Amino acid sequence: MDWKQKLKWKMLIILLAVIGILIVWQANRAGVRRQEVYRTQSLQENMIKENERASAGVTLPASSTDDTEEKGQKSAEASGDTEAQADDTADDTAQDSSKGAEDTESEAAAAKVQEPEILVLLMTDGYKGYTHQSVKLQFHGSYHLLGSQEMDYADGETLELTADSPLFGDGKLELQASGAENRATLLSVERQQGNPAYRGNFTVYQEAGGLRIVNTLPLEAYLYGVVPSEMPASYHIEALKAQAVCARTYACVQMQKSALSDLGADVDDSVAYQVYQNGGEAAQANDAVDETKGEILESGGQPITAYYFSTSSGKTSTDEVWEVSAPASYLKSVDCSYDAQEPWHQWSIAFSAERMLTAIQAKYAGVQEIHDIDASKTSDSGAVMNLTLDTDQGVYNISNEYDIRALLSPDGLSITRQDGSVVKGSTLLPSAYFTLEEQRDENNVLTGYVISGGGYGHGVGLSQNGAKGMAEAGMSYQEILAYFYKDVELADIAD
Repeated sequence: MDWKQKLKWKMLIILLAVIGILIVWQANRAGVRRQEVYRTQSLQENMIKENERASAGVTLPASSTDDTEEKGQKSAEASGDTEAQADDTADDTAQDSSKGAEDTESEAAAAKVQEPEILVLLMTDGYKGYTHQSVKLQFHGSYHLLGSQEMDYADGETLELTADSPLFGDGKLELQASGAENRATLLSVERQQGNPAYRGNFTVYQEAGGLRIVNTLPLEAYLYGVVPSEMPASYHIEALKAQAVCARTYACVQMQKSALSDLGADVDDSVAYQVYQNGGEAAQANDAVDETKGEILESGGQPITAYYFSTSSGKTSTDEVWEVSAPASYLKSVDCSYDAQEPWHQWSIAFSAERMLTAIQAKYAGVQEIHDIDASKTSDSGAVMNLTLDTDQGVYNISNEYDIRALLSPDGLSITRQDGSVVKGSTLLPSAYFTLEEQRDENNVLTGYVISGGGYGHGVGLSQNGAKGMAEAGMSYQEILAYFYKDVELADIAD
C-alpha cells in the first residue's frame, strides 16, 4: 500500500470519527432539548397548578433538582424507620425503604396542600404603620431563634428587640414555634383584646427607622384570628360558617396576588385586608372554621374575591360602585331584609355649612363657597356613584365610592341610628347609600346639610348582619352564600 492509499484511509477514518462525534453531539443536543422542553412544560404545568392553588398558598417544585433533594431527605428518614423493622434480606429492606419514602413523600405532599400558610404583616398600635420602634414578645410554649446565632426560649420567657440588636443575621431573624398550639404575645402592641397573642412563626426584619414583623402560620389558624375579629362570635354558627368561607376565600385571592411580597407578606392585619387578632380567638368561631375547613367559593374554577360588609340598606351592590372596567360575574345586587332590624340599617348625620366647606376645601384648595351638592348618579341599588360639587371655583365630580365616603367623613360628629342610639362618626361615611338635604334658616341662608343613609360598609357581596338574620331564620351557610353570590360553588383548596 503506497503512501497515497494510506493517506486516503487515514482521511476516511478521520472523517468517520468526525461523523461519529457529530452524531453523538446531535444526540446529546436532542437530549438536552428534550430535557429543556420537559423542564419548560413542567414549569408551565407547575405555574398553572400554582395559579390554581396560589390562593391556597401552595408552591409546587419548579425543577427536578428541588424534587430530588426533597425525595432524598424523605427517603433517608423513611429508610431509618424501615431498617428498624427489617429482618429480611437486603433486597427486601431496600424495597421497603423505597416504598416508605414514597408513602412519606405522598403524605407530606398532601399535608402541604391541606395546610397552606399565609404571611401576615403585623401593624403598629392603632394600625398606623408597618415600622415598629421595638418588638417585645412573651412566649407560651418553646420557640427557637435563628439569626446571628441560634437560641431557644422556654415557656414564659420574653424577648425584646430593637433595630440595633446583635441577634439579627443578614437583616432578619426567625422565631420558630415548637408546637402548633404555641403562642407568642406581642407585648409591644395593643389591640382591642389587649396585647394580641399569635400562633405560628415570626420573621423580624431590620429596616430604616425600626423593625418589621411578619407572622407565618397555617391558613386555618389564621382564620381563627380573623373570623371573630370580623364578625361577633356570638352570632349564629351558620352565619359564622358563611363568614369563615368568605374570609378563607378572600385570603386565598390575596395570597395569589401577594401585593405585599416586597415586605415579605401576603396581607396585613388591618381592614385593608382582613382584621386579624383584634379581638382574640373564640370557641364558636373556631368551630365555624373547623367545620368548613378548606372550603372556598369558586366561579369558573377560580376563587372569587368574596367581598363582605356589615349591614345593608335593603339592597346589596355589585362592584360597579368602584367603577371597575370589567364587573365580576359572581357579584349580584340582591334585596336584603334580614338585617332590617339592625341599628345601622338606617342613620342620619347633621353637617354644618362650615364643616362641609372645610371638608371640601381640604380636597379642593381655594374653594370659598358651595353653590350646590348633588348626588348626580346612583346605582340600581341606591349607592351614590357620583357626587357633583358646584363651587365658586368650578364644578367638581367625585365618582368613587370610597372617595365620596371619605369627603363626607363624619369624624367626631354624632350619628343617629334607627334605634335612636347615637354614636360618634369615624373617618368614613357609614356607607354610600344616602341622600343629602340642605338646611336653611328663615332667611333662606344655608346653615348645613342632613345626610340620611342606610347600611354600614361598601355594600358589595355578603351582608354580615344579613347572614346573621338568615341563619336565625333557619338557613344554612351554603344557602346564605348562594343568596349573596351568583353562580358560585363550594370547592376544597386541596382539589
